[in-house]
Amino acid sequence: MHHITGILSLIVLTGCATLSKQDCMHGDWYGVGSKDGLAGETSNRLSDHIKACNEYGIAVDNNAYMAGREQGLKDYCRLDNAFTTGLNGQPYHHVCPPHIDSVFANYHSTAYKVHEDQAELDKIDNDLSSKESQLRDKKLSEKDRSRIRDDIRSLDRQRDRVRDNLHLHERQLDYLRHEARTAR
Repeated sequence: MHHITGILSLIVLTGCATLSKQDCMHGDWYGVGSKDGLAGETSNRLSDHIKACNEYGIAVDNNAYMAGREQGLKDYCRLDNAFTTGLNGQPYHHVCPPHIDSVFANYHSTAYKVHEDQAELDKIDNDLSSKESQLRDKKLSEKDRSRIRDDIRSLDRQRDRVRDNLHLHERQLDYLRHEARTAR
């Protein structure tokens, strides 16, 4: 039994603590909750903090944390933030109130698509650059050159498709931003 307790303690201690000992000792639970709300964290984050602080024998003030989280969520759930978080590639965990959740999720999703398209274009551009560098190698056989040229043509086609998607998603995003501004 003692061996199992030791293993469980080791697992808990090697887990990813959400707060340091100083954070737990400082005890600004309203501030921690506000920060988590502003970041769009789910309420499950509180149990992560409780586990982290339990390691140091420190209790969390749940009520102060939840009050701070609610305040942080008020700022997070502004519709313009749906665009910002989506464009930054941050996920949305449906933490906004029901009356705004579907609109926020729609705005976020469209902005997130733009982020994904841009990331995919960057990857394709890097791959193209790498393939073009490979072509400059004078030691390549004609068969290898032909294969690399085929890869470049394929990447060019893929780039065109992703660029078309990006333009479509950017137009959708512009429309939604305009809709959000005029709804105020």
